[in-house]
Amino acid sequence: MASPSVSEWLCEPCKEDGKDIKARTQCYECHELLCEPCSNHHLRSKISKHHHLIELVQFIQKSTSTNDPSTSKPTSTSVNEDELASDFLETVTLTEDTVLYHEAQVAVETTSVTSKQEKRTTSKHADPRRLKATKCLEFSVKRPEDKKEVYVTGVLCVSDKVVVVDNDNKKLKLFDQNGTYLSSTELKDYTRGITYVRDSMFVTCGYGNTVYLWTVRGQTIVSEDVSYHVDHRAYGIHYNGTYYCVLHRWDDAITILDRQGRQVRKIIMKEACGKKFEFGWDIHMDSDTNNIYVPCWDEDGVLCMTIEGQALWFTPLSRALGITEIQGTLCLIKNLEHYLDLITKDGKYIKKLVDKEALGRKPKYVCHGNVDRLYVTYYSGGDKHSMVSIYTVTC
Repeated sequence: MASPSVSEWLCEPCKEDGKDIKARTQCYECHELLCEPCSNHHLRSKISKHHHLIELVQFIQKSTSTNDPSTSKPTSTSVNEDELASDFLETVTLTEDTVLYHEAQVAVETTSVTSKQEKRTTSKHADPRRLKATKCLEFSVKRPEDKKEVYVTGVLCVSDKVVVVDNDNKKLKLFDQNGTYLSSTELKDYTRGITYVRDSMFVTCGYGNTVYLWTVRGQTIVSEDVSYHVDHRAYGIHYNGTYYCVLHRWDDAITILDRQGRQVRKIIMKEACGKKFEFGWDIHMDSDTNNIYVPCWDEDGVLCMTIEGQALWFTPLSRALGITEIQGTLCLIKNLEHYLDLITKDGKYIKKLVDKEALGRKPKYVCHGNVDRLYVTYYSGGDKHSMVSIYTVTC
């Protein structure tokens, strides 16, 4: 099939409204095709005002031109429209010349931006059996102004800051990489899930059937005027760059949302796998395959399934609770035995990464942060319920 010409690319927001309007740009971050009015609106919106809009004509002609440098006439290829839309963005370098400016201010990087393809190519990791975790820092989340005992139900690295969910005090607390307290922001409901989105943005979810968007600005956390509805209260959430994967622990279900927060699918475990699963506290979705990995508490293991809900494998792992990815492998909290374990993405056990002696207490949440770091929080009660431990992972 011949690849589409620029004139055949239609604005996606307009298409949803039943209008066929030619697209002029594509958002580098969202991969969304936009006409001129929607482009202007995109860069005025609070959620997307710092995105980069790429003019379609310049790059589609480059990506489909013949080897003859004297012509820029597009030629037919075997790729379809979706593949071409994705592929050409992966080769774009963001500079002053390549970004289309509108009335809003756009933050433009004048150096090369690593493409998704380059990231996949250069993400060859060393033998995971050689990975070692060394505790480099531990800090308390307690503050003098806290009215209740601190109960940490999530931790996340956003840029060079550490965001901590203090559920009982209903606060998002912000720290630097040295554990120095910066500020607090009021949560909108009791929160059990937190995940990184992009740049300085992240989302939270919890008992209120709503996913909320936040931004770290300087030394504060700002609530954005954007939220997504889900059917049931959430106990874990992960964004893989394409989809939000939301875990409903007590409802034995998983909700998949797209980038704009629209529900793509709801997986009912009884229907998908023929049995109920008592999930752990978190969920992970692979960025390349969209496979979903869920710790299962009562079943003592980790379940892997496709985005359609088809079970692929189950690996026994005593009282699996939290999950994250590091160095291309899955790191899990083994709650009863107080371990952090590593398994491959096809379910093969690798090794114990952190043992009981090093942890010192029951771990509850684990998050992979920047610079190959793991952030670990603990069960409520005792002397560590308000602590965050940071481990450096090396080969």
